[in-house]
Amino acid sequence: MRRTALLISLLLSVVVLLAGCSGLYYSNPDLQTTGVSARAEILETWETGIKVNDEPVIGLKVRVTPTDGTPYEATIKRVLISQLEIPRFQPGAVIPVRYDPKDLSRVSIDLSPGTPAKVAKTGNPYHDYFAAAKQEAALMPPPAAPEIYRGSSDDTADLRALNENGYVPLGYSEVAKGGSDARQAIDQGKQIGASLLVLYGEPFDMSAGQTIAALPFHPGFASGEAGTIGSAPQALEEGRLVVYWAKVRPPVFGVFGRQLSAEEKTRLRRNNGMFVSAVAKGSPAAAAGIQEGDVILAIDGKQILDVTAVPAFLTSIAGKKVRIELVRNGSPLAMDVQLNQLNEAAR
Repeated sequence: MRRTALLISLLLSVVVLLAGCSGLYYSNPDLQTTGVSARAEILETWETGIKVNDEPVIGLKVRVTPTDGTPYEATIKRVLISQLEIPRFQPGAVIPVRYDPKDLSRVSIDLSPGTPAKVAKTGNPYHDYFAAAKQEAALMPPPAAPEIYRGSSDDTADLRALNENGYVPLGYSEVAKGGSDARQAIDQGKQIGASLLVLYGEPFDMSAGQTIAALPFHPGFASGEAGTIGSAPQALEEGRLVVYWAKVRPPVFGVFGRQLSAEEKTRLRRNNGMFVSAVAKGSPAAAAGIQEGDVILAIDGKQILDVTAVPAFLTSIAGKKVRIELVRNGSPLAMDVQLNQLNEAAR
């Protein structure tokens, strides 16, 4: 099974500038597709003090044994594990990892379905292979049952449209084999408080009476090939993927952004700034005319050096009218934005 680079980048490293930030709690998540598989012995573990959906985020010191190299020690700063998996993550245990052959210090837990660290335990593969996202944005209460939609062949448009309509990812489940019963995905969605599910890949069994509709948030939806859920051959070669989304409360600012890529830094001749990947409809950012593709350089006179620090800064100035300095199509631009008050649920 193979995920698109877009899906990985949006779910693993997107920064959601609503009232907080979102990103899966795994060190070096890009190694899930680019890293080299190896085994590692756990030498030491520690608590980070962070929990996601009551599951702990821990740190690890490990001894990595490459298949064609000398064992070496490395640190995995954070990894989200299930309470049930705590006994597996103790000193002396051997776990699957992925490492960067160009920088051996970069190591991540191997989260591929079917690896020993992700052995199914509950009988519901959508629970057992669920990768949770840290979510600090204030969320709307979930419905009694999540809505179910078929992902389109244009997953770029799917994800952007969901962001624009005020949805943030709670995580995803990727199942290589089995998982045809849609009720299992729905049960996992209920358990984590999802507002809606987007399904990709092989057909799901909807015989229990569930209904599935085309994702309604963007025009030109591709209905997909007959007998499939969506038609995204680039998203999955086989198997099934379910992405879980929650609806957020009104945002302070309403921009979904990320660090500049190497190409963007070269083109813009700068290292600082935040690339706008989506703007929430009806948000202060949308009202001010901020657009996807803009590069925000400064907020309220403060230059953006670290995108991950922006959510906390926005929270500290909620309700204020601020000056936004940005670059659009290579030209500098400035505008005033009236930020929303920090809503009570985010305090």
